[in-house]
Amino acid sequence: MTPTNRALLFVLIPIFLLLGVTGGLSVYYTQVLREKQDWVIHTYRVINTADALLSNLRQSVSGQRGFLLTGKDAYLDPYRDGIEAMKQDLATLRMLAADNPHHSKRIERLEILVAHRLAFLAEGIDIRRSKGTGAAAEFVGQDAGRILMNEIVSVIHSITSEEEILLQNRNRDAADLKDRTTMATLGGAGLALVFLLAIAALLLRNNFRLAGVEKTLAEKAALLQATLDNIRDGIAAFDTNGRLRAFNRRFFELLDFPREMAREGMSLESFRDIDKHRSHPVLGALPSPGHVAEDTYERITFNRREMDVYHSQLWEGGFLVAATDVTSRVRANEILRQAQKMEAIGHLTGGVAHDFNNLLQIISANLDLMAREVQDNSKITGRLKNAISGVERGARLTQQLLAFARRQPLDPRAINLGRIIQDMTDLLRRTLGERIDVEAVIAGGLWNTSADPVQVESGILNLAINARDAMQEGGKLTIEVSNAILDDAYFTEHTEVTPGQYVMLAVSDTGEGMSPEVAARAFEPFFTTKAEGEGTGLGLSQVYGFVKQSGGHIKIYSEIGHGTTVKLYLPRAKRDANVFSTPLAAAVGGSETILVVEDDEGVRAAAIDLLKELGYSVLKAENADEALALLNSGARPDLLFTDVVMPGSINTRDFVRRAQEICPQISVLFTSGYTQNAIVHNGRLDEDVFLLSKPYREDELARKVRSILNAATAGTATSEVTPAVIAQPQKPLNILVVEDEILVRMSTVDMLEQLGHRITEVDDGTSALQALQANGQIDFLITDLGLSGMSGQELVERVRKTHPDMPIVVASGYQLPDDPAMRGAVHLAKPFQLSDLKAAIVRAVATSTES
Repeated sequence: MTPTNRALLFVLIPIFLLLGVTGGLSVYYTQVLREKQDWVIHTYRVINTADALLSNLRQSVSGQRGFLLTGKDAYLDPYRDGIEAMKQDLATLRMLAADNPHHSKRIERLEILVAHRLAFLAEGIDIRRSKGTGAAAEFVGQDAGRILMNEIVSVIHSITSEEEILLQNRNRDAADLKDRTTMATLGGAGLALVFLLAIAALLLRNNFRLAGVEKTLAEKAALLQATLDNIRDGIAAFDTNGRLRAFNRRFFELLDFPREMAREGMSLESFRDIDKHRSHPVLGALPSPGHVAEDTYERITFNRREMDVYHSQLWEGGFLVAATDVTSRVRANEILRQAQKMEAIGHLTGGVAHDFNNLLQIISANLDLMAREVQDNSKITGRLKNAISGVERGARLTQQLLAFARRQPLDPRAINLGRIIQDMTDLLRRTLGERIDVEAVIAGGLWNTSADPVQVESGILNLAINARDAMQEGGKLTIEVSNAILDDAYFTEHTEVTPGQYVMLAVSDTGEGMSPEVAARAFEPFFTTKAEGEGTGLGLSQVYGFVKQSGGHIKIYSEIGHGTTVKLYLPRAKRDANVFSTPLAAAVGGSETILVVEDDEGVRAAAIDLLKELGYSVLKAENADEALALLNSGARPDLLFTDVVMPGSINTRDFVRRAQEICPQISVLFTSGYTQNAIVHNGRLDEDVFLLSKPYREDELARKVRSILNAATAGTATSEVTPAVIAQPQKPLNILVVEDEILVRMSTVDMLEQLGHRITEVDDGTSALQALQANGQIDFLITDLGLSGMSGQELVERVRKTHPDMPIVVASGYQLPDDPAMRGAVHLAKPFQLSDLKAAIVRAVATSTES
């Protein structure tokens, strides 16, 4: 071997050794770098899987809350999908954390917390199905779900935070390793071109691989940004220097920041410069750059929206701002609370009305019985009539309370609201007066609706009178009827509404309007803004109860100074409308004496001629003084027919009072061309007042006069007189009376004994069944609906099985249940009088015979 070769060998040997060592180090470093890159990918998988688990859990919570609010099973699909996804996420986390004992313990804890949270969600669903929305809302209002969710977020946060630290360390180690590899390669390349080329080739290959990793990271970053941009929460993350690092579009939309600021690196101070000029800054609680602050949460009203704003400290420094629009949830909760309040008031008023009806029944029955025993004492009879009149007023009050409580007896039919409005328009014009312009707008192709026509007319009149009272200086009343569809979108804002087809009746006025606080309480019974004595506060509550009981919806729209609109939505009836009318009494005359008091000579002469043609004896007077002189001279007419507004020193009310002092038995009929006068207050006639509005026809005068005189003869003291149906004499019956109120039972038994029936009385359903079994002669049942122990409904059902043809009368202030066993029973509304009881027995016997 030559020296040159030897020198070359000596040179080549170190070079080859260096190449070998360099090559070996390069291979070693490359392998280690590949492993570290795998760990970086592993870290991203752990973080993404943990985030996916939290997202799926929130999806399940959202679906469960949707079901709790609406009761719709469709909301449970995302709930179930989230559970299935979480199972896969937990399995993936267990696999990824197999080499990390700290993570393994956290994941075991996480599995327990998730299981508890899912059990909590399932319990809420069970409560919603079994107990309804109120119980579910109360259950959700507990802090257990929120505490579990906070613990789950904390565990996931600890996992991702540790992984992020590992990611930083691994990235740093990979960078250091890359530097050492480069230095070794450059050193080896300085000694041998082959070694340099080899190292260069190796580095080039490694660079390609790193480019692939960077591309993957870029794709994941893009996916993360797309995810942020498609969630309903607004999110913005700032670093420790107060620079914007991550965000989504929703953040700028919810908090109304300019879209030009939506770029990375934007300073927190730029946001604060805009925010500080707002009435309610949303970034006021955020820390200054470089400072640490506690996590905060607040509910704010911003741009007429309700929002939850969260400020959260980030693990690695900086902070996160999140905003959630909760307007729909807040409104739904408000509607739910209002519905629960109205329901509670309804139960209370219904119970009070029921007990009050029982008291009225005791009083009414005993007064009715006493009246038959003192018919020869006119003074006592008059007092009894006054007492009975008071009972009837109390009965009307309880009827209004039962209407609000949705327990009044209804007679729903298929009706055409447009036809009813047309028929009522003239009545409304007379009732509201000349200062109120009444307009009816009836849409073409109007659907029929299912409702009680009497209650519809009463409701329209109530709304019209309220509108009149709101327009003290006059105005316009508009009644509009049209078809309406309340869809799912309307349901989301009014969860008490059943979506479907309705007929909408709107009553609008140009009055003073209501504040939001007044409108929120307008349907509450006894709530009124009128002065004491000017209103009972039961008009709107009665309309509310009728609409709700009819399966409809009612809504008030009002603004101070701009009037009020009340909209009634009654369910559509897909059948022909029933044609109904109130039977009129025959237009007949009589032989009684009538005193006509009218200052207008032409009107007085016409009225006298009409009455004489009907066969009545007529006395006449031009004014109150002349009429009182006639009465003081010994004239004793049966009826006083007087105008309301007359000249002279004596007003109409004093004149009538003095006339009745002279002739206690005289009946009074007022007539007037006006509706705002001495006998009309707050849209209502005074109690026990009869009014015939001018102009009137002969048949109207004949019916009104005859009905008042007949009522006076029969001892009736109500202002609404209808022809009585006189039952034929009944044969004695063996009647079983079931009533747990002893005084009501005693008075009912007294009435039945006066009618000649034989009575067996008990106080509960069990005793009634025993009496029927022991006494085979019982052929008639009278029972209360609300009994202690076995209810009246259950008693009727059991009696029907053993005595299917037995006549049954159910005495109750409530509406009878819609049950097949109750259809043959006759309803006797409390309080009732002897004539009501007698008529109910006749109807029950007739119904039993027909069936």
